[in-house]
Amino acid sequence: MKVSAEAREATAALDTRSKARDEEKKTRQADLVQKESDLLRNRTEAETLEKGLADSREELERKKEERVKWEIAKAEIDRDMVNLEESCWQELKKTLHEVRNEKPEAELSDAEIDEQLAEAEEDLQRIKTVNLMAEEEYVSHKERYDFLVHERDDLRQSIDATQEAIRKIDEESQTQFLTALSEVNKNFQEIFTLLFKGGNAEIKLVDEANMQESGIEIIAQPPGKKVQNIHLLSGGEKSLTSLAFLFALFRYKPTPFCILDEVDAALDDVNLTRFLDLMKEIKKETQFIIITHNYKTMEVADYIYGTTMAEPNITKLYSVKLEKQQELIQ
Repeated sequence: MKVSAEAREATAALDTRSKARDEEKKTRQADLVQKESDLLRNRTEAETLEKGLADSREELERKKEERVKWEIAKAEIDRDMVNLEESCWQELKKTLHEVRNEKPEAELSDAEIDEQLAEAEEDLQRIKTVNLMAEEEYVSHKERYDFLVHERDDLRQSIDATQEAIRKIDEESQTQFLTALSEVNKNFQEIFTLLFKGGNAEIKLVDEANMQESGIEIIAQPPGKKVQNIHLLSGGEKSLTSLAFLFALFRYKPTPFCILDEVDAALDDVNLTRFLDLMKEIKKETQFIIITHNYKTMEVADYIYGTTMAEPNITKLYSVKLEKQQELIQ
């Protein structure tokens, strides 16, 4: 069974387009997975920065409150020291230093007070190490996050549009394929009956559930025989059935020309006559170039082109226009 080059090219084109769309779909799905991974990582980083910023702000507020408390306490101590100095001088006519040296050691020494003040000052200095750029970094990451979300939404919309286009193409391809199969099947039945002078023939899908990947099966029933697969027919019957299928394709979608290479080799005289009668009818629509050694086939041709070797190693070409020869004979 031979299929026209145009049909093979159309099938190959559809396969190529389908594979290209599958590759594009896989590529876009891989890009989506990568972008979603980047989005998740950025979101995690943004959440970490937000948490760090919130903790820093809380720490800053706490340190400010502690600093205010220490400053108030220091002011109170300074005030008390001034008052105590004045009281010592007014009442004892002595300075506070002189009184302190005379009195027993207090529960809290000046060194301890100085140490506490030093610790408080260190705490205040520690507040200055807060990352003041955290808010700007948060804004930058937030913009990046919003951009990635927008890109992800655009990518998903593009994938949805591509999938919808693929679905429509599949539906249209399936519709056109079923229409072509129905028309070719009808033509095949008519031409098969014409060639065999009866009988039945049918084209079936091997897997009807998966039409895009399914092959076809040719079932033929020549007159007086049981329905059987084309592979179980004789050589001549196979040739006629294959020719019937080929001409059914031509009838559905004619081509400018067709080349047949010794398709009559397996035909007996009766089947050859049927084949030639069919050729006479359809050669008006399609130009056929037949390679043959059968003189009966040559009789129905309009032109004959041949080669001969009249002398060794010298090939000559010749052509005969049979219509002109018939006019001369008449």
